[in-house]
Amino acid sequence: MPQGADYKIIAQLLILLLIVPAGIIHSQAPADTAAISRSTSEAFAIARRSPDLAILMAHKALSDSKKINYTNGEADASLALGMAYLAKYNPGDSAWYYNDRALKLYEEEGNKAGMGRACYGLSYVYSFRGDTPSSEKYASLALQYFEEAGDHRGMINTLNVLSYHARQRRDLDAAKRFLERAITTAREVSDTLPLADATNSLGNLYKDMALFSQAIDAYFEALRLWETKGDSAGMSIAYGSIGLAYFYQKDYDRALEFSRKHLLLSEKRKDLWEVSKICNTIAQTWNARGNSDSALVYLRRSLAINRHMNYPSGESSSCYNIASTLLFLSQPDSAQWYIRKAFDLISGTRTPVPPEYYVTLANIEQSLGNYGKALSTGMTAYSLGKEKQLPIIVSDASLLLSDLYGRTGRKDIAYGYLKEHMQLSDSISNDEFLKQVTRMEIQYDYDKKQKAAEYERMQERLISENKIRQQRTLISSLGVLFLLAGFFSLLYLRHTRLRARYSQIDLEQRLLRAQMNPHFIFNSLCAIQDLIMAEKPQKANAFLTKIARLMRNILENSREEYISLEKEIETLKLYLDVQQLRFDNGFNYEILVDQTIDPENISVPPMLAQPCVENSIEHGLLPRGENGRLSVSYSLKDGLMMLEVTDNGIGRDKASKRRPAIKKESVSTKLTEKRLEHFRKSLREKQISYEIIDLYDEGAASGTRVVMMLPWKKVYA
Repeated sequence: MPQGADYKIIAQLLILLLIVPAGIIHSQAPADTAAISRSTSEAFAIARRSPDLAILMAHKALSDSKKINYTNGEADASLALGMAYLAKYNPGDSAWYYNDRALKLYEEEGNKAGMGRACYGLSYVYSFRGDTPSSEKYASLALQYFEEAGDHRGMINTLNVLSYHARQRRDLDAAKRFLERAITTAREVSDTLPLADATNSLGNLYKDMALFSQAIDAYFEALRLWETKGDSAGMSIAYGSIGLAYFYQKDYDRALEFSRKHLLLSEKRKDLWEVSKICNTIAQTWNARGNSDSALVYLRRSLAINRHMNYPSGESSSCYNIASTLLFLSQPDSAQWYIRKAFDLISGTRTPVPPEYYVTLANIEQSLGNYGKALSTGMTAYSLGKEKQLPIIVSDASLLLSDLYGRTGRKDIAYGYLKEHMQLSDSISNDEFLKQVTRMEIQYDYDKKQKAAEYERMQERLISENKIRQQRTLISSLGVLFLLAGFFSLLYLRHTRLRARYSQIDLEQRLLRAQMNPHFIFNSLCAIQDLIMAEKPQKANAFLTKIARLMRNILENSREEYISLEKEIETLKLYLDVQQLRFDNGFNYEILVDQTIDPENISVPPMLAQPCVENSIEHGLLPRGENGRLSVSYSLKDGLMMLEVTDNGIGRDKASKRRPAIKKESVSTKLTEKRLEHFRKSLREKQISYEIIDLYDEGAASGTRVVMMLPWKKVYA
């Protein structure tokens, strides 16, 4: 990672890198490549939070693509592998190899958008390695390919990266131009997330220029945009940026407030990268407040996280920060252990040792009285500062060397380094003056744009207020219409329900009259009279009791829409017993209930079985004579109650020849069908039905079966 890199920008680049490639999966892929495309897309989606799983999925997609010579699939899978290895904080051979391979495959296919994304990935790989020129080169290529492909999001994200590089070069004008173009493009295509990213980067630019008020405005605008999309990763970055801006303004309370919000969101997302970086920021704030003990707590947490992530560069940075803090606490022995650990860790990577490491090590050796080692290390820091043109490092090293040579009696050399330190301090002051001039120019442009934006907001507010008034008038009118429509709908529904209820009552009354017909009552009373005349008082009494209970049940049941199946069966048994007593030749009957049915807890519409049973007895069993059998069964089928009435009578054909045009039968049958039709409409259940089936045995009529599908309810839910 390059010296002086902004950790938040690096984290932001990783987020952008993982957002962009989702578009490379071809929506019109052939059927035999669809599985590869889905697998690659899933690998991209999980590359950051589960890089190991993403690597497995991407390798499988790569292997499958090779088998069918699917070049775009190979390129997509290679790019996914590059992303996953970057997410493992491994910018070495694997991350570089797969991004470079993806670029070559996209070039073969002439896929400009894919080439742009591969170059974008390589730019990040080189940035992570600390090779800034190569990183900037590939970012410029990515922008060119995205422009040719018309990929606006890719353009916006790459402009953001180029702005970061310009900031690192201290070319603030170029950085500002890149960001303004990114923001303009994002607004033109109404792409909220890249607009938020670019706005946050603009805040970083203002922060570098010490325009903290403008920086905070930009950060809050980026936060607002990320909040509209519910992007917790973006919101987390905004909180961290706002906290850092307050830190530079020395408003440490606000800095800690927003840094903790950043930490909380990052912990919820289990984003170890962001957690480790914000711990460093919080530690920096505690150090500035003079509370180095609290700073050490956060620095050690950052160190533990970097170890867990197997990220040597981050681990080295944490050790360096701990060493600097311990030196401030006058604990040079512990500081020496951590700075040497930082050197060991950074040596294991391809990243050069940052010059400030040598400055801190030299100061630690000086504190321990090891002046020879301090002098040697200080000279190394001085040489690196000269080589890399880092005036602040050269200035700090010169001051340290002046002090060391003064202690050893080399006054002439000490004076030379002190003189160079003073000259560099003046130069840095002049550089700060030039920055101040640039800040004033940016401030002027910013104020001018703020006034223009305020005027536009006023115009928009006036237009918005007019629209709101028009909408309120329209809504009021629509409200009145809805109220009227609702009122008439209620009247119509009430009228419809009343008609349905009256129709149901009429059906029940007509059915009651059909069941309580005078012929049946007269015949029953005559049968009782015959029993009395025949001096059979006990049988007459039993007959009279059954008729009385039957009539009472019929009258009670006629008032209810549903009665328990137990009570319906009781009424049916009374009716059949009365019919058996009326006729000497008699018949046998059985009532069967399926074992899955609890008659006490299930209710059915009343008086639907009795008309069928009456028809079977009057027109089927009695003409047959002896050995008549009648079966009534209840069972559940397809959510309805299936009622079957089966007899072994003479059949409908013979019955119609014996007694044609039987009025009572047709009336009871029609009433039953009308009642079922009422339930079919009110319950919207098409399966409710009534069917009469003629039974035959070797071609001869052997009886009749009536099958009804009835609605039912549970008595106790």
